[in-house]
This record gives sequence, C-alpha cells and structure tokens, in this order.
Amino acid sequence: MKSITILCLNVLLGFALAAGAYAVQGQTDAGGGAGQPSSPTGKADSPAQPAPGPIINPRTAGHTETIEGELLRIDGGFYVVKDLTGREVSLKVDKDTKIDGNIVPHDQIVAHATALKTKHTESGAWHADAIKKR
Repeated sequence: MKSITILCLNVLLGFALAAGAYAVQGQTDAGGGAGQPSSPTGKADSPAQPAPGPIINPRTAGHTETIEGELLRIDGGFYVVKDLTGREVSLKVDKDTKIDGNIVPHDQIVAHATALKTKHTESGAWHADAIKKR
C-alpha cells in the first residue's frame, strides 16, 4: 500500500514538473509572470495554446468578391468595369484568368475576383479569377 502511494505521488510530481516547465516556455521578458498580462492587449498568454498567427482582415489578401457590371474598356492586362454601384473597378487579367467567350467593351459581365492586398479593395483593383458575360 505504501509503495502505491509513493508511486502515485511520483506520477503527480512528474506531471507538476512537466506543466511548470511548459508554462515557463510561454512567458516573455515583458512580464509573463502569474497574474501579469504579457501581451499589449492586457490578456495573459496561455502556454497551452499555440501562438496566434497574423490576424487576417476579411478585406485583405485572399478576399473574393463577385463583381458585376459593364466592361468599359480593356487597358493592356486590365479590364475596367463600371460595377452596379457606379464605381470603376480594375480587374487584372492574366494567363490564370478563366474567360468564357469573347468579351468586348460594353458587354455586361460577371467576374469572380480576388483582392491581393488591402490597397486593392480600397482603390478598386482586383485580380480576375474568372470572367463571363451576364
């Protein structure tokens, strides 16, 4: 009975040491001690969770939209479209863009486009993934 108690205490001590070592890994020099937040947001970091990746705003890289409107002109590798709200949108067209049919200026089109950077959504420049007549 005594050996079982000692064995259980050794197992618990092993778990406590492992948890303590793991908790030390999550602390930073900026003050990650117990009860002190170690992040600028005021929240204490949890060593049990992986470090967060970059925060992705829905209006940044990878954001897709369907753009509908009239094709005003083709300027080199860009299709300029007047969308349904009246703003001009530039669609970058390249070898990866799937174009259905012969699309010419003044056609009504539907384009599936991806924003490459935040500035593209603000300035109206997108990469066209697919374009077809409406």
